[in-house]
Amino acid sequence: MSVLLIDAGNSRIKWRWQGQTHSCGYDEFEQQAWPDAEYALLASVREVAELEQWLRSRYRHFQALHAPCANYPDFQHCYDKPQRLGVDRWLAMLGAAVVEPLLQPSVEQQWLVIDAGTALTVDLLQQRGTHLQHLGGYIVPGLQLAKQALFASTERVRHYTDEALATDFSPGTDTLGCVSAGVRCQQLALVDFLCRQYPAARLLITGGDGQWLAQAKGCRYVADLVFDGMERVCAGSSFSWC
Repeated sequence: MSVLLIDAGNSRIKWRWQGQTHSCGYDEFEQQAWPDAEYALLASVREVAELEQWLRSRYRHFQALHAPCANYPDFQHCYDKPQRLGVDRWLAMLGAAVVEPLLQPSVEQQWLVIDAGTALTVDLLQQRGTHLQHLGGYIVPGLQLAKQALFASTERVRHYTDEALATDFSPGTDTLGCVSAGVRCQQLALVDFLCRQYPAARLLITGGDGQWLAQAKGCRYVADLVFDGMERVCAGSSFSWC
């Protein structure tokens, strides 16, 4: 069963069809060349009533995921109320088990699954055989959100248009350079701390702002891990488990 996968994130809409990924802004989706699919699955971390209504009118078999499935097979939630966990975090964890399969199914493995987007989320995931267990996580502002908080809340920290973003971890020589280098160091420091706390865990990084972080840590970067989780959700199902 070929399914159109749609990820409605905090800032953009992305979709995957037959291995190809596309994206657009929320004010552009009606102008896109959407494929003629029979099945469509939307995962949304925000209220997207207009988009959802439009997709329902276009696709005969359509389903939306706004929260994780509480009774999904072989996944153990750590939240008492799983519906409060972001569906993107849940799908990224499912995706991790797809792109990084266990070489020895009888051996227990842990991952730190990091999604660097509007927020930077870190989830500690444990797997034995086919069973996945979420052990907990962390959420901090993403790069853009951290910079915006400084510019919006401090008098002397301003976004000067003639200054350039930092591209590494060197000390900034103007305000924008100081802010952008600082928030990069802040995120890297968090990841370094968690790597020390969980030395056996493997790092897997996704998200639109994740490539630089993966390069800094020398670990694997998967651009669209949420889609890999959605593929797993769709495999052999008719969405009847939600």
